[in-house]
Amino acid sequence: MELNKNNVIENAYDKLFFTEKKQTKDIQIYCLNNDTGTGEMRCYNLLEGIQLSYNTLNMQTTYQKIEPKEGMLQIDHCLEGCYEFILENNEHAFLGRGDLSIVDLGKASFKKSCIPMKKYVGLSLFIDINVAQKSIDKFFPYGNIDLHRLRDRLCKNGESLIIRSRDGINHIINELYEVDERVKLPYSIIKTIELLLFLSLIESKDTEQFSSFSEPVYRATQECYKMIIENPFEWLKIKDLAKKFAVSESSLKNCFQCISGQSIGAFMRTNRIKEAAILLHKKPYLSIGELAKMTGYENQSKFSKAFKSIMGKTPSEFK
Repeated sequence: MELNKNNVIENAYDKLFFTEKKQTKDIQIYCLNNDTGTGEMRCYNLLEGIQLSYNTLNMQTTYQKIEPKEGMLQIDHCLEGCYEFILENNEHAFLGRGDLSIVDLGKASFKKSCIPMKKYVGLSLFIDINVAQKSIDKFFPYGNIDLHRLRDRLCKNGESLIIRSRDGINHIINELYEVDERVKLPYSIIKTIELLLFLSLIESKDTEQFSSFSEPVYRATQECYKMIIENPFEWLKIKDLAKKFAVSESSLKNCFQCISGQSIGAFMRTNRIKEAAILLHKKPYLSIGELAKMTGYENQSKFSKAFKSIMGKTPSEFK
């Protein structure tokens, strides 16, 4: 079986500027660096016409304007954080934790993109449809995988669609993050074919366009997020936050979930405990009871239980 020799990523993103490119025996590494942070894509050649990229981005944006590229598919999965797209109508759309998106790069029309949390971890499959189809027909003829039909069916109502987090996808994708390096290439090829077979069976009712939010809702959610971060020990109510930032509770909840990957309540609990852990590290002389009171818990027992559920240790063990 021949591995891919063509650089699908560079064909798909023609003229995209990378700060640095490195090449090892099996991996191509693309580095991104700008005034908002740094990022890295670790790319593996799979079948001819298919490349797999593991993406770690700790930056506000990677956006560079590129021209649409006919005959190219990009499949993205978000493991941590979220990725934001600004659409032609100025609405904000999100790919969040556990979500899978399929983008026809021949139609892509995003005005801009960014990473609201300055953290995105995920993977991408870059597929040159014509080249990859020949490889699939040669080595996996019984799968009846038709990439043209898959693209036309899944992206028929626009350049992209999203499949929200679900067990079928997670079972396939999550194993790609954990595979032993000794069998990385053959295993990744098998999982890629499995994913394409899965997508061939997806029905329209299981898909949707990117969730999008108006500019006022998006800005209000950002302010809400900032307020929670800056006041970790204040027990805020969602209805009060919605009223303060002049947005409906449902819009605030939905947009916050997309941006952070968590509900507002879960995010506040996690943020509160993580800040408590930092405080415990900085001020080890504090008693557990004092810390529980500072963080707003009714008693030490409830605080210790919440602390262990998030940090994996009781406050005493952590201390």
